[in-house]
Amino acid sequence: MSTISSPSPTTETRQPAKSRQGILGGVLISFITLVVLLGGVELAGYIWERKTAQGELGWTLVASRRLELELHGEPERPYYLFRPHQGYLWENIPVHINSRGLRTEEVAWPKPAGVYRLLTVGDSVTFGWRVQQEETYGKQLEQLLTGRVEGQQVEVVNAGVPGWTLEATRNFLLDQGFDYQPDAIVLSVTVVNDITIAPVISEENALFNWLRDNTYGWPFLTTQLRFLLARRVGPEAIPELNPPQEARRYYPLREENPVYDQVWSYVAEMAAASEARNIPFLVVVFPTAFQVNSAAHPDVPQRVFSQRAAAEGVTMVDMLPVFQQACAEADAGAEAGAGACEGYENALFADVWMHPNAAGHRLAAEQIMALWPFH
Repeated sequence: MSTISSPSPTTETRQPAKSRQGILGGVLISFITLVVLLGGVELAGYIWERKTAQGELGWTLVASRRLELELHGEPERPYYLFRPHQGYLWENIPVHINSRGLRTEEVAWPKPAGVYRLLTVGDSVTFGWRVQQEETYGKQLEQLLTGRVEGQQVEVVNAGVPGWTLEATRNFLLDQGFDYQPDAIVLSVTVVNDITIAPVISEENALFNWLRDNTYGWPFLTTQLRFLLARRVGPEAIPELNPPQEARRYYPLREENPVYDQVWSYVAEMAAASEARNIPFLVVVFPTAFQVNSAAHPDVPQRVFSQRAAAEGVTMVDMLPVFQQACAEADAGAEAGAGACEGYENALFADVWMHPNAAGHRLAAEQIMALWPFH
């Protein structure tokens, strides 16, 4: 009897299966390698950020991307507030965000009887960049006012958010600000970033923003790259530490520039809305460090705002001459050749370009207090 046997697999029939297995194995190994690499970068970034956060560059390199913001307002008038109930610690400076998304104590709503409430609105200067909460001009003003308002408890609400433009500040004030029932309002204007027309909602690449805000590895890699680039092309590769030196990079140098019409319109709208509610309104204009130190940037924004404030009856404090005098006095007591208001940390600024330190905030509180009750 003959039998029919099945053909045994040949080398040719086994080869495709082995090839597929080899390809899949290679892909799997590559994937695992990539995951391990990304995990290593993420871990390195986490360790770097934890260390950097409490070092001298904690606010500059970490805080600016770790403050969590939420979008508020109508689509045509948006603004950001902080995510409520958050806490941060950079350079051993604590930041607590209350239930309404502000760096201030919890606020009773509606305002209780017997409370004199002052609302400070603005950007990172009002917020208190790189200073303790009690060192902000708002809280120092609260201390100066305590006991001056007969029969009332003084309360300052800090409604400052880094990155706010005057447009965003206007949007907040009209949408939520007046609901705090303030007895007076102080608006801060910073001539670094307020004298500009920029969208309230960032138009930067969404993917890069997500990587910056939600990973440790991406900020770590990009920061290290910028440090390497700085060694090669110069310190301007890290603008947070070495911002541009030209005045034109911060504000228009001609008083007739239409940008001033636009940004002043936001101030005028806030002043008019306050007047309609019989609420005293004051504007305090903070200079850049470059207007105060040897760079001697021109005072064009201050002149424009002073002229328009006077013409429209808006009370205004110009901090430039006050800071210049304080720096001159500090220079007189400094070592020869050492400018008291030069460099990354100096007599009045917590950084190299715009944010006042505790002493700068104190000067602002004193100047505002001299004009209280702002009528």
